[in-house]
Amino acid sequence: MGRSVCIHFGVMKPIVLSLALAFAAAVASGQVAPKPPSTPAKAVPDWLFPIDPVWAERQKKRNLPPLPPLDDKEPLGIPGSTEKFTAARIGDPFNAPDWYPAEHGPLPDLVLKGRKPTMMSCGFCHTPTGQGRPENSSLAGLSENYIRQQLKDFRSGARKPVGPKEYIPSLTMHTVAEAMKDADIDETARYFAPLKLARRVQVIESLRIPRAEPSHWIYVEVGGTEDLGDRMLEVTNEIERHERRDPKLQYTAYVPPGAIGRGKRLVTTGDGKTVACASCHGTNLKGMNDVPPIAGRSPTYLLRQMFAFKHGLRTSEAGKQMLPTVEKLETNDMIDIVAYVGTLYP
Repeated sequence: MGRSVCIHFGVMKPIVLSLALAFAAAVASGQVAPKPPSTPAKAVPDWLFPIDPVWAERQKKRNLPPLPPLDDKEPLGIPGSTEKFTAARIGDPFNAPDWYPAEHGPLPDLVLKGRKPTMMSCGFCHTPTGQGRPENSSLAGLSENYIRQQLKDFRSGARKPVGPKEYIPSLTMHTVAEAMKDADIDETARYFAPLKLARRVQVIESLRIPRAEPSHWIYVEVGGTEDLGDRMLEVTNEIERHERRDPKLQYTAYVPPGAIGRGKRLVTTGDGKTVACASCHGTNLKGMNDVPPIAGRSPTYLLRQMFAFKHGLRTSEAGKQMLPTVEKLETNDMIDIVAYVGTLYP
């Protein structure tokens, strides 16, 4: 196990703890004010939305002293990058760290810094290379029109939050989108659309998995083993790289035995429960016109969106077209589908 695997909540390094709460601090300060979710009660499984325990504890104990400011002196790095940023810069939601500036075109100031007080930097959550993270989504590889429409749907409410009200990453996009003008949306879509999505998740079938607990809005391996059961967990054992917003960090998605094969049948034939995904998402599921590519995307993100479609939280015309595709699917079917799709290359 790597050095960062042994970081547990009670002895977590101060810098990692501070970065874990930087996003929540922006919420608490009013910079980001998420709306309450619209997901029906118990419509989605709790395990799909890992709540950061430190944030939850601070929400319960409002009289706790404020966190100390992030360090703005020591330069930090990540493997493979020559760039250095301080903890304060890495944790600034209005000045995203750009670890690989040579791997994308000119970075618009809007994407890098956003616009205070409510429009966070797009690159802070989705990274400047558009790769995203398990708690949000990847934008790389999506068409310009698709990105534009989704931002407008967030802004209008046609695309609603999915998950519990405590899951901050699902909620803040609406506040950000509401602060965006049409020109902002156009500029953002033009920037992210040409970027290429990298495959960053290894899908592993297993009855027992490394024990994982919620932290930093994702799952972190903490030592020992546990039964996976009927879940699908996307985890990391390198929490420091995750919190430094490393866009090349690899994650692991654990799925039940047989999930990939069952998912392949559902994806390619419908198996009597749905329609073949290629009919809309194209050959090899790499997208078709403005229908998004789904091959190689985060299984966690795809599973959340399937629940969103199933429960009517995406009400655009495109969203309505997905409802008959998912309405007969049970949770285990959807896990199987995203397990198979996650094994494909973008």
